[in-house]
Amino acid sequence: MTTVSNPEIDLMESRMQVTIPGMYRKLLVELGYGRIDEGHEIYHPEQIREAWKSFFDEPSDLFARYFPFGFSPRLQEVWIIRPQDERAASIWHETVPDDWAEEGWLTYEDWMVKYLDEISDA
Repeated sequence: MTTVSNPEIDLMESRMQVTIPGMYRKLLVELGYGRIDEGHEIYHPEQIREAWKSFFDEPSDLFARYFPFGFSPRLQEVWIIRPQDERAASIWHETVPDDWAEEGWLTYEDWMVKYLDEISDA
């Protein structure tokens, strides 16, 4: 994992022209981006647009409505932040963005305990 400082994140935001959610910023500073284990991954912010833009019927939903930030191959789930209320969900990879609103959205702390702690214990 590669940690990122807040000034480095500010530069990424400027290049991307996107505000990085506080929850994702905290993950990048505390844990970093990259592979956690066996393919579990927290994305580098500047790789998200290219990887995810084709998944959204409405391009403005990427980053504004939903902010994908990682993936769990063991659970077959993508990790998504809902920036408007700083909540995250781990969503089955075949679920389309139009259905994401119905998912179980958690606070940063609850998401960390439920998903990242589970990965660390595996």
